[in-house]
Amino acid sequence: MRGLITSYILIFSFFSSSQEPLFTLLDNSKIGINFSNDLIDTEEHSIFLYANYYGGAGVGIGDFDNDGLEDIFLAANMIDDKIYRNLGNFQFEDKTKMSGIINNGSWSTGVTVADINNDGLLDIYVSCELYDDRPILRKNKLYINQGEFKFKESSEKWGVDIDRRTRHAVFFDYNNDGLLDLYLLNHPPNTGNFSPFLGSNMKLPEYNLQLFENKGNYFIDVTEPAGLNRSGYPNAAVIGDFNKDGWADIYVANDFDAPDFLYFNNQDGSFEYKTESSLRHTSFYSMGVDVADINNDSHLDLMVLDMTAEDNFRLKSNMSGMNPDSFWSVVNGGGHFQYMFNTLQLNNGNNTFSDIAQFTGTAATDWSWSSLVADFDNDGNKDIFITNGLLRDIRNTDADKKISDLVSKKINDYIIKNPNNSDISLWEVVDLQELLDILPSQKLKNYYYRNNGNLNFTNITELSGLDQPSFSHGASYVDLDNDGDLDLVVNNVNEKAFVYRNNSEKNKNNHIRLKLLDKNPTYGTKVSLYTVDDFQYFETTNVRGIYSNSENIVHFGLGTDNSIDSIIIEWPDSKIQKIIKPEINKLHEIRNKGNDVKKLYKNENEVKFTELKSVINHIHQENYFNDFDKQVLLPHKLSQLGPALAKGDVNGDGLDDIFIGGASGQSPTLYIQTEKQFVNSSSNTWLRHKALEDIDAVFFDSDNDGDLDLYVVSGGNEFSHNSSTYLDRLYINDGQGNFTFNRDLLPTIFESGSVVKPNDFDNDGDIDLFIGSRMKPWNYPEPASSYLLVNKNGKFTIHESSSVFNEIGLVTDAEWIDYDQDGDQDIILVGEWMPITLIKNNKGIFEKLELNTNLGCSSTGWWNSLEVSDLNNDNLPDLVVGNLGLNYKYKASVDEPFELFYDDFDKNGSKDIVLAYYNYGIQFPLRGFSCSSQQVPDLKDKFEKYDIFASLDVQQVYGEDNLENALRLSVNTFESASLINNKDFFDFKPLPTYAQFSSVNDMIIQDFNDDNIKDVLLIGNMYHAEIETTRNDSGNGLLLIGNNDGSFKEISTYESGFFVPGDSKKIISIETNDDKLYIVANNNDRVQIFK
Repeated sequence: MRGLITSYILIFSFFSSSQEPLFTLLDNSKIGINFSNDLIDTEEHSIFLYANYYGGAGVGIGDFDNDGLEDIFLAANMIDDKIYRNLGNFQFEDKTKMSGIINNGSWSTGVTVADINNDGLLDIYVSCELYDDRPILRKNKLYINQGEFKFKESSEKWGVDIDRRTRHAVFFDYNNDGLLDLYLLNHPPNTGNFSPFLGSNMKLPEYNLQLFENKGNYFIDVTEPAGLNRSGYPNAAVIGDFNKDGWADIYVANDFDAPDFLYFNNQDGSFEYKTESSLRHTSFYSMGVDVADINNDSHLDLMVLDMTAEDNFRLKSNMSGMNPDSFWSVVNGGGHFQYMFNTLQLNNGNNTFSDIAQFTGTAATDWSWSSLVADFDNDGNKDIFITNGLLRDIRNTDADKKISDLVSKKINDYIIKNPNNSDISLWEVVDLQELLDILPSQKLKNYYYRNNGNLNFTNITELSGLDQPSFSHGASYVDLDNDGDLDLVVNNVNEKAFVYRNNSEKNKNNHIRLKLLDKNPTYGTKVSLYTVDDFQYFETTNVRGIYSNSENIVHFGLGTDNSIDSIIIEWPDSKIQKIIKPEINKLHEIRNKGNDVKKLYKNENEVKFTELKSVINHIHQENYFNDFDKQVLLPHKLSQLGPALAKGDVNGDGLDDIFIGGASGQSPTLYIQTEKQFVNSSSNTWLRHKALEDIDAVFFDSDNDGDLDLYVVSGGNEFSHNSSTYLDRLYINDGQGNFTFNRDLLPTIFESGSVVKPNDFDNDGDIDLFIGSRMKPWNYPEPASSYLLVNKNGKFTIHESSSVFNEIGLVTDAEWIDYDQDGDQDIILVGEWMPITLIKNNKGIFEKLELNTNLGCSSTGWWNSLEVSDLNNDNLPDLVVGNLGLNYKYKASVDEPFELFYDDFDKNGSKDIVLAYYNYGIQFPLRGFSCSSQQVPDLKDKFEKYDIFASLDVQQVYGEDNLENALRLSVNTFESASLINNKDFFDFKPLPTYAQFSSVNDMIIQDFNDDNIKDVLLIGNMYHAEIETTRNDSGNGLLLIGNNDGSFKEISTYESGFFVPGDSKKIISIETNDDKLYIVANNNDRVQIFK
């Protein structure tokens, strides 16, 4: 909510100072560009033969005549490609006729502009595709610039007249020899529903993408030795030095089930495929991609587009939902984890990326094509422009079924009437226009997100002047009038191209622009800009978005900064050039006069953590269980919440030992610390409990004999309610680290547990226990009961005040705390769908209250973790609470909570889960028609069509009375936060931005930098989301340095060295003879240890 208000203030102040929107759409007839990429379907070639028939074409930008004005090339599918000379003042001249541009009926898609022969003149490469039956029309074209707007088609001479259905191409110097090489995004046959290639093998070698090395005046194919011989469905690619080693790396956005390709340059002429190790997930229908440093940390980030709609109706009518079997088939078949959302991959600075599209609000922009990331308003932050729209909604579920039924009926009727005549074409039986009329057609607005800083983005499309509905595809940014701001050129289908004039020069923001000049290509040049308070970073590259390239100028907006301290340029030859106090609001021509310095960037930050990979070789092995077989509409699995992790000196040698729990089927392990290493304990008492799921554990002295016993919480969701597999265990230590199990010491409690917290709350000299319950297995989200166990001479019984914990909720964590300083130990509880709950202890009588905060509403969340410490040195206990985070599909606020309804809606004897969310102020069912009707089959008979279901709110679907009688749970916030104790209330302070990138599952609060102020080291992620929701996997672990007021400064992964990217559940710290170690237990992964 605070971020929303801040964004509104920023937007209001921006537009109130402007007399007109940021962009103005210019009249095509007045500027001289009347190009329209017109498409029609024919019986020979149509959307039913080629799936990308409506995919549009690109824009090429370059100063082809070196007159200081950027010119425009517009590619076309069925009409002629066009080239326009910029005459200045937004006047253009069509130079196509005498230019040498060949229009032979080929289907042009991508256009790439670069000086491939280093003669100072920009050349053009046009990518051609489709036309399965006419390979000669698929040959790409290379236009060598002869000067004065004359070009010579020379693709055959240069060896790049390729006919492999190339969608786009990118020039870059892959081997740092000063010559531009060529990478081709080749496609297999682009199969529509009636394509003769449908069902054929799409991974044949002839469909591979290709790399060609520039030998000076010709190219040779080096795909095989470069290690790039993969096929896919590439829509776009970008080049950047993602790991800052001085060599160009590759990112390819692949459509359909092919994974996106991330290749790191090995510096020896070859590349290494790193998608799975560097990207935790990707978009599914990856479309356009751009590369830029979006948060000004000197690391290149990636914006990849997909096809998921933002509004509820289009979301549910055009996508039938992801089939779980199909999803896992892709994953297990090498396609990696793919989700139907845009991804904004934030570079972690260590060869990995974290997707933050949900956090930034940029995850769903409908059927999107081109993403352009640049500072369009010159405020010093890079914004995002996205093109959108498809001529016909070919994935409308109802239309698809109707077409299938109609075609089947027409064919069957024809066969019945003409049993002896089968040698005819489809279109002699079926009317093409009749099929086309079934497909809905809706123009969509493009998207514009303003970057407010700190990764806060706001959709201001309606206010920006970019809100014309269209079918927009390729796009480029370029300063067409040399006024210091970035204009836009957009290639549309069946509509004249958009040329937008940028009006930001009227908002008084400053800028600087650099035109880089060298005898060799300047792509890959890295430019760092320093002002008194700010830093910006820019790296040049050839193509951006989809099918297109933008201007090759380094552009920095400066906001209100009126001076620059310095600019440092690292040229592709690794030479460094420094420019002191350059003049602003000017285009500078900069020639390479750098010094021979091999490395510019040095990480001068102190690395606080080092991972030790050989201390303990332990891997948690999660058992397979499909929770969704029990409850189809679960929001996430509940059977993958371990492992338990505990520390304690079990043998009295003064060294902490470690207990790591197992999943069902894996025995837990006790590691004994010696002076040199950790060794596996010989005690094997817990082998008999191998079938149980270990969720939490704690060492404590249960029987007051001076040694540490072990309590293990049993949990999970694999077994039915009231199964003995949910019984917790107490193992008694003989003082030497040998344990025995005694069932009689604990009461019989069949809850699936989550947490155990020891404390002598009754002050009788022995340790009592709070036991938190996570769920009722197979009955999510029915509230579970937790328990207070009182210790009587080593035997535990349920305390008489435990009734306060009856059906208290889905508890995830708890802490003992004397919050009111009255000498009694109280309990703070957190959980899923729960408020932060205070169990107040009044001399042994417990009362349930909601913790008093300044949120202004109930603190309900999906809380995962809780720690207590004095964060501001006022001698009062404060809290840090870990929530789901803000980088998830689910959103919540006071006005628009995320909700769940639970009841037997179809009266079939089993209760149903209905998750509900708000979309443009209306509450809808979260899940689509397909999976909703799987849970409640009556819906299929009641509504029949996807369009009908998509148009109905949650009350209309399930009935207002039915929802009134259901269990209703709400979440008001998903933010992780600190809560500062002000005696009469707790001040809720959201944790910093990076702490909101994923769920926070556990944390340690200590003073890490020796300033006598408490800091936080946190871990998280949730890998077990249902497959239509992107798993919560963008957390890397995070160090937060305390400011002594409950706020924190975040220390990035590459600064701290603390990198925990897995499904991390528990963290503890232990002392060894030499160091303090931090142990992280990951679900279904290895244990990590840091010092």
